[in-house]
Amino acid sequence: MEYPRTVAGYRFTAMRNHRFTPSLLFCLLPALVTPLACTPKPAESKALVRISNVKVTRTGEQTLQVAFDYDLEPGVKLPLPYKEVLVFPLEPQIKLAGALEPFLLSIGSVAVSLEIPADAGFNWKDVSDTEACCLVSLKGAREESETKTSHYERISNEVRVLPPELSS
Repeated sequence: MEYPRTVAGYRFTAMRNHRFTPSLLFCLLPALVTPLACTPKPAESKALVRISNVKVTRTGEQTLQVAFDYDLEPGVKLPLPYKEVLVFPLEPQIKLAGALEPFLLSIGSVAVSLEIPADAGFNWKDVSDTEACCLVSLKGAREESETKTSHYERISNEVRVLPPELSS
């Protein structure tokens, strides 16, 4: 015989003879799996490097220079675990990237010139909108062993800069 119990003013009945049935498991399984399957995959990003004082200038009709200060986030050790680190200076309008020298210090400055290929179909008017241009960030490249293809993930903050002007 079951005896009601009172806990904090509520009555509970002990269910010693009740069994958990497999059909109950099959009813609960979709409720448990569905939220996991519908969750969107977050964009890959790791906060390893903080960039600041970013300057993007045109040093010629087909040359872009990117300069910035960097600081490794707390706890990050050198060398960074990537086959190369790239700077992406004109996102999201233009996908242009340049490889950086390996970071030798945890704090420093970097300047890199990027030569834009003449046959790239690049037009400076595409990056002239001061409200939409331009985000600068760093991405690390990893090589996937099975496919031998490079996979990029953002490893720094994004800094918005004005469209590059031709320097004199």
